[in-house]
Amino acid sequence: MDAKQKKWLWLSIGLSMVILLVVLVLTFDEDTVEALKNLNPWYLLLAFCLHMLAMCVWAVRIQVMCKALGYVIPFFHSLNMVCAGQLVASITPSQIGGEPVRIHELYKANMPIADATAVVLIERLLEAVLLVIGVIIGMGLFSLAGGEGLVPDYMITAAWIGTGFFVGLLVLIIVLFSRPDWVRKITFKTVKFFTKKWETERVEKLITQIDEAIDRLFLTFRMFTGKARMGLILGFLLSVVFWVCEYSIASVIMMGLGYPPNLLISIVFQLIIAIILMLPTTPGGAGIAEISYAAFYSLILPTSVVGLFVILQRLIMYYSNILIGFIASFRIVKREAANEKVEIQEGQG
Repeated sequence: MDAKQKKWLWLSIGLSMVILLVVLVLTFDEDTVEALKNLNPWYLLLAFCLHMLAMCVWAVRIQVMCKALGYVIPFFHSLNMVCAGQLVASITPSQIGGEPVRIHELYKANMPIADATAVVLIERLLEAVLLVIGVIIGMGLFSLAGGEGLVPDYMITAAWIGTGFFVGLLVLIIVLFSRPDWVRKITFKTVKFFTKKWETERVEKLITQIDEAIDRLFLTFRMFTGKARMGLILGFLLSVVFWVCEYSIASVIMMGLGYPPNLLISIVFQLIIAIILMLPTTPGGAGIAEISYAAFYSLILPTSVVGLFVILQRLIMYYSNILIGFIASFRIVKREAANEKVEIQEGQG
């Protein structure tokens, strides 16, 4: 991790810890101490296991989608790349940093860059589609259950506005996926803008390489709608399983604190928060996530336990990601160092 990444990491953790401290101070009283004494640790263990299960499902999703294209990715390699990506995602706005890590690791597993990029992009697209569908269905059920009176109107309005924004974004992405000529034109103009001072021969060589990569990328996209469509279908189903695991964690924590799970309301809250966190604001959504969870869950939990709930939720969903991300990243660095050593020895021999 370079100096810039370390700066973003400490900024992300610092923002998160400051907001957590403020939330805890504002909600702390003698009932908070009592809730902490009565906390059932088994529920916390279950919540953490659900999070780890979600990581495993994510790894399987990558395996399945890659296999549909004819590539075999070992499970533990896939799981390690998912975990390593979580560290970088925790320090980048919209959590976009995990994608380059997964592309790099798929490439290291002997998968062409274009195919690896296609898998990771479609992964992200599947999650975005699922998120939008989830918000629409969740908000509909929420309204039918008479839950709108529980949430302030401005939150409902903000949720629908955010959903509309991402529906428009999805439509744009899908249109671009169907128009490689547009993508090629936009990409070439961007490349020429950033390479104005380069030699003409060097720019032309780069454009040729990008042109070939775009052709391969769109060929892979077409495969996912053709002979590799089963990988797309299974990828979507595994995305559903992944989010069921992740969105159950908050309810499990509430049960551990001695309160009803409020599963439907909790899922709606998390869907709205997920949309908020997709906006490029702070590194990893730190600070924004804590405020959002405190604001929403204060509507269904007593004030005295809101701070405790948010701390437990972030320990499992954020700080554990940083820890397992460090471990996974160390394994990658160790592997690369070993490979480099072997190459040097072979060169000397």
